[in-house]
Amino acid sequence: MKFRTIRYFFKEAFANLLRNGWMSLASVGAVASALIIFGSFLMISINFDHVAKDVESQVEITAYLKDSVNQLEINQIEYQIKSITGVKEVTFISKEQALEEFKKQVGEELLEGIENPLPHSFRIKVESPQEVADVAYRIQGIAGVEEVKYGKGVVEKLFNITYWMRLLGLAIMAIFAVISVFIISNTIRITVFARRREINIMKYIGATDWFVRWPFLIEGMLLGFAGSLIAMTFLIIGYNYLYDTVKLNIPMISLLPIEEFYDYSLGLLAMGTFLGAFGSGFSIKRFLRV
Repeated sequence: MKFRTIRYFFKEAFANLLRNGWMSLASVGAVASALIIFGSFLMISINFDHVAKDVESQVEITAYLKDSVNQLEINQIEYQIKSITGVKEVTFISKEQALEEFKKQVGEELLEGIENPLPHSFRIKVESPQEVADVAYRIQGIAGVEEVKYGKGVVEKLFNITYWMRLLGLAIMAIFAVISVFIISNTIRITVFARRREINIMKYIGATDWFVRWPFLIEGMLLGFAGSLIAMTFLIIGYNYLYDTVKLNIPMISLLPIEEFYDYSLGLLAMGTFLGAFGSGFSIKRFLRV
């Protein structure tokens, strides 16, 4: 394709945008509105997933050792635990460390004069939260291990909750993605329909389908880009405010870092541009049959 032809396509696209100013503004507004709605639910969905991962990552196994184990046996137990598939991190907690931690929780006064009743233990983190039960079962079989705890009932309920959180987030996101595509494509279809005579005249004088289509595709991309840029700006401002508010008032909830949300916002920009081009290309198709 010649540079002169490309320049003509862009010139026509910009001229059409200016010529149909109110319709162009309406299209940009519709694209922005649809993507703000979609982006808001995307924001909820990805934070559902992020919070679920954060909660799951805090699940750990505690293996309590028998009182009779010596240092050599402790080293052997640690080696065996590390050898289990799925184990990510193993931390040894001595009786003394465990007592110090317990004192911080209940206060030293309550434990004053009491002999340390706590055993040596290992705290184990796994690669995937779903492997907790299997790893705990394997650790229980190691000689020298008295008891293994990981909050079996609580963990299973937690995984069930996080599963449904993710499923709900994906369902909401999918529904609003379809709604957004519908709004955008129909808005651009109205724009194309208003200029059907112009398309028919170009076809009658011998213009090829692609010669007619390209200015509309570029126009659709520009409308989509402008609308998604507005949506992205609103969402970034809104997310910054939400992130700071949650961090200040509910610090125990860990939202997706702002920098990572920017990546999703750029994806929204690309999505809007693509949908603009797709909606325009799809809408003009019926008017090319002359």
